[in-house]
Amino acid sequence: MLDLIDLPTYEFEEAEVCELKGDFLPRRQLYRLVSVDYAALAARPEDRMTAEDWFLKGVGQLRIGDCIPPELERRCYERALNLRANYPEAHNNLGVLLKSSGDRSAAAERYADALRLWPRYPEAHYNFAILLEEAGDLDRAATHYQDAIRCRPEYVDAWLRLAGIFERSNDRMEAERHYEEVLRLRPSFARAHSNYAVLLETCGNIAGAEEHYQAALKASPDYAEAHYNYAMLLENGDRSQAEAHYRAAIQARPSYVEALNNLAILLQENGDMSGAETHYLAALRHRPSDKNTLYNLATLAKAAGDDVAAQSYLKQAAQTE
Repeated sequence: MLDLIDLPTYEFEEAEVCELKGDFLPRRQLYRLVSVDYAALAARPEDRMTAEDWFLKGVGQLRIGDCIPPELERRCYERALNLRANYPEAHNNLGVLLKSSGDRSAAAERYADALRLWPRYPEAHYNFAILLEEAGDLDRAATHYQDAIRCRPEYVDAWLRLAGIFERSNDRMEAERHYEEVLRLRPSFARAHSNYAVLLETCGNIAGAEEHYQAALKASPDYAEAHYNYAMLLENGDRSQAEAHYRAAIQARPSYVEALNNLAILLQENGDMSGAETHYLAALRHRPSDKNTLYNLATLAKAAGDDVAAQSYLKQAAQTE
């Protein structure tokens, strides 16, 4: 609820007409906020700011970027809640900040407050579900993802996360059904194609997996994980294409240690010892204590007849926890 003084700061558009039971007006025109003059909002004296002003000022911090300390955004939401404790959006956004700072317990309380005030708040269900999923509480996480979808049937990200939970729970049919719904809602969703491909590959549907890896890379040509996973699938058949996709994964993300390692192994198996060593050493630069890379380098050195280097790498690997 904004005041007349807010009209120069905010731009609205008509949304719908609503009948409110017990209201003194039989019908009210509802409006949707479409833009905010953040300069005008920043110039407003703090003693004249409403809860909505503080909330929108907090949201506006996201526009400025990483140079703004999160404490400033947090203060905005806290001030909004001081003025209006029953502000579900402020509780939710404060929960996101608390989670990012590592205070998961306080974040859970904020999400719960948001849902107590607004039980059909899809973003709060979704954010709470992620928190629960990361804590290993898959059943409650699934419930909140489902609630988010009930509140907003086209909530693509909730469908995708729920597909992942069904996959982790070995419920293949539900996982597939949810991936299919994600792709019906957003056909060019690269991450969904890639995740679905992994599931199909695990289930032995290699042709289906290839189709979805290719769709993922068509939608996002620099998608490092899709290149990497597709390369692993191709190793059993088209090794030259596997090499090409490992190289594409590394080009997209030069610090991709797993791709560097796998490419090095592939090159070593193909007899390219120099290329293999180059990529093992690159992996080691990005992750100096990687035991697998050290063992692989030891094997490579042993094959080259360099027992001293092999023993050195084995010693380093043994000292790595």
